[in-house]
Amino acid sequence: MPPDRSPGEGQPQSRRGRSRAGREEPAAQPATADEGTLHLRDPREIRALAHPARMAIIDALASGDELTATECAAITGLSPSATAYHLKFLERHHFAEPAPARRDGRERPWRATRRTWVDLDASTPAGAAATAAVGLAFFDRSRAMAEEFMATAHEEPEEWQKVAFLGNADLWLTVEETRAVSAALDAVLEPYRGRARADRPDRSRRVRVMSLAVPHRRR
Repeated sequence: MPPDRSPGEGQPQSRRGRSRAGREEPAAQPATADEGTLHLRDPREIRALAHPARMAIIDALASGDELTATECAAITGLSPSATAYHLKFLERHHFAEPAPARRDGRERPWRATRRTWVDLDASTPAGAAATAAVGLAFFDRSRAMAEEFMATAHEEPEEWQKVAFLGNADLWLTVEETRAVSAALDAVLEPYRGRARADRPDRSRRVRVMSLAVPHRRR
């Protein structure tokens, strides 16, 4: 589910609880944010994150770059005014925030907010469906990125062809062991997160590293 834990992007965690058939959905609740975690409760607001333009903006800002609405528009394929609307939505939900003005002062850039986790409330049927839509939208973006690389890998420098990796493992784990494995994978990535443009090593490239730990469905 969204993505990695680079600045501005978190790993959505869903809160699943019991719900009674026919129960009315709760009234819309605003997004809240505490230290390191963004909480989204309203199923309509959660599902709105799956909009392709918003996913593209979240992904672009997660690079650590500061981008104007015009620069984001080149990524989304929308007009700057339409893209500005999506940026305002993301600001309202604590995914993006205005960055310091550039020297030319003509158009204010945006940057990702600094947080670690995104908590999507999946405790109702509507919330669960909305949370799944967001997770699948992010998964599709990562899949498309991988497909693009695989299709053009022969054009890449040999050193990048050799370091690209695809693997998976089926393991018998308890809940506690699964939590430990996820934490260990997360810890490996932690030293590389949050690199500002000035801190990026020479010849470095943006690399998507995706972690996924899900149990097989019970048969």
